[in-house]
Amino acid sequence: MSVPMQNRQGSATRARLVKTAERLFAAHGVDAVSVRAVNAAAGLGAASVNYHFGTKDDLIAAVLLDLGATVRDRIRANTDALAASAIPPTAETLVRAVTEPYRDLLLRHRTRGMRWIKIVTQLSLHSHPALTAAEADLPAHLHTQLRRAFPHSDPNRLEARWAIALMGFLQALARADEWRPTSTPSPAEDLTAFYEDQVNFLIGGLDRLLNTPAS
Repeated sequence: MSVPMQNRQGSATRARLVKTAERLFAAHGVDAVSVRAVNAAAGLGAASVNYHFGTKDDLIAAVLLDLGATVRDRIRANTDALAASAIPPTAETLVRAVTEPYRDLLLRHRTRGMRWIKIVTQLSLHSHPALTAAEADLPAHLHTQLRRAFPHSDPNRLEARWAIALMGFLQALARADEWRPTSTPSPAEDLTAFYEDQVNFLIGGLDRLLNTPAS
């Protein structure tokens, strides 16, 4: 067997494991799904995840980056654009810079995107190391713009309040289809309207919460 053929087969197996893990993690929770369960659901040998990824955390990181690398890079580009402006970002420009890539992901890859957002939400609750690794240096750049947008906010609580607000947005977005009266996913225009409602709620909350001067 040629090396290129081996590489193609290896890539196909990795992709199969990633998509299987994504489906299981979203449905049952990252902590509840074992490496053995991923291998079995993928119809592969018991050592497949360990062979192709090394550890469960490495598999989780691969799941995050499979769809999430594009989201992360879009947020980073948006954040860089805010940083390049002499005018500090507003609550709206900051929120949209961070949240629009999530909306666009769902508009492009509805089913898998929703699964991915559910996984990110789970991992964010516990500051999972795989999520930290996947984000790279993005949080530091984002927090710089957060401090520019809210210079009078209590610096000791600024980042925590932002994280709580963003978590609320992600939790709502992850359940967008569950709140419909039917079991079918909402059309793109309904999803966009839902997104706009959540963004406007988030902007208003941040304006109220973070524009309060430190006491």
